[in-house]
Amino acid sequence: MEASARPDFTGCRALVTGAGRGIGRAIARELAYCGAAVLCVARTQSELDETVSGAGDRAIAVSCDIGDAGAGDRLMHEVAHHLGGLDILVHCAGIFVSGSLEQTPLSELDRLYAVNVRAPFALTKAALPVLIREQGQIVFIGSSIVRAANLAGRGGYAAMQAAFKALADATRDEVNDRDVRVLMVTPGTTATPRQARIFAQAEREYRPERLLQPEDVAQMVCAALSLPRTAEVTDIQVRPMLKS
Repeated sequence: MEASARPDFTGCRALVTGAGRGIGRAIARELAYCGAAVLCVARTQSELDETVSGAGDRAIAVSCDIGDAGAGDRLMHEVAHHLGGLDILVHCAGIFVSGSLEQTPLSELDRLYAVNVRAPFALTKAALPVLIREQGQIVFIGSSIVRAANLAGRGGYAAMQAAFKALADATRDEVNDRDVRVLMVTPGTTATPRQARIFAQAEREYRPERLLQPEDVAQMVCAALSLPRTAEVTDIQVRPMLKS
């Protein structure tokens, strides 16, 4: 997006999980380009450093495994210290595990739950008092697997994504009347490191130029966040232009 066409988030404070790469990195950078102060959260410090180095002086890196107990409260302490408040919370962190019901260890299912469901629940809960005070916005970046016709080999991941969407919908129902907007975005196949691994495991040719780009999703998210407060986008489905 051309700089002149970007929304203006000057004065806004944002927290983006999963900001070390892929869609999370693109959203964190786009928010920073648009003037927001952005707390970029991911597990791997080297990836965060790369995100921040490409986002200018408005981005701050905080290394944290959101699946750890107490991560939500810790991140809100970081928000208070670095930002002094919060206007935008973006849930983009998540893990993918494939395998049949017979093959998937319960430990992997537990980890999927901890990162993809419990962590955003806990962080949202910890952030709500501030977001309600600031009349803020929450973005949930989900997966198009919630609309997939065949879930074989992906049942555990699909179950967590369905729960993630339910969390977004429930949050919206609970906080809309307190002037907090909630957006759910379900991108189609996107050119990210995760997709590169998925294609390799399936022995399929990976052609990222034919897929949705992380920056496409980031621009859509920022456009929705910049709408006048008389409007709210609740669900956005973004797909690659090329369908094969």
